[in-house]
Amino acid sequence: MAHPRTALFWRSSATVTDVLDAPPKPPIVEQDCYLPEPCLFSPEQVTEYPNPSDLDKELQDQLDDMSRWETIDPARYNTYADDPGELYLNNLSTAPGWKTGGWTRWGLTDPKPRPCPECGTEQVPLLTIASSEWEGGSETWIPEEERTNPTPVPLGTHPGDFTEISIAGGYNLQLHVCPASPDHPHIALV
Repeated sequence: MAHPRTALFWRSSATVTDVLDAPPKPPIVEQDCYLPEPCLFSPEQVTEYPNPSDLDKELQDQLDDMSRWETIDPARYNTYADDPGELYLNNLSTAPGWKTGGWTRWGLTDPKPRPCPECGTEQVPLLTIASSEWEGGSETWIPEEERTNPTPVPLGTHPGDFTEISIAGGYNLQLHVCPASPDHPHIALV
């Protein structure tokens, strides 16, 4: 079977700059806040771990064991001295922000199965569209360059809210895909 050919088109930097300077607007917009603000895309690879709710009871108990956290930097994590489970949740599991792959960010609901409607295979996270790149409890996820040279955001906007997109009042939209076939229906979680 012959494979179809794909043409690759390369845009000039002037075209990309024009797009960033003047994002296209759809013909009907209920409110300006439904449009993302132009911002730079700076991907980085991070390591994250499952949400505590996705762990079995034995691992959850280990997270709450104070003796397991004795080697952490007290200057960096002193606000978690009374609740090591929160230290794990906010600083090690489920990185905030826009991302591809990763773990499911549970919050509004407890973890639940995400079977593919077509074949029953458990779906996996494909893309997370977040209202903010970090929240108050997850400031350790702030990139180092943002700590030393913060990107200016409009007055009244959270420092990590570069796109100014708000999903359901400040949550995330996570799209899940079937690993058995990309043609199967996707699942969206808020």
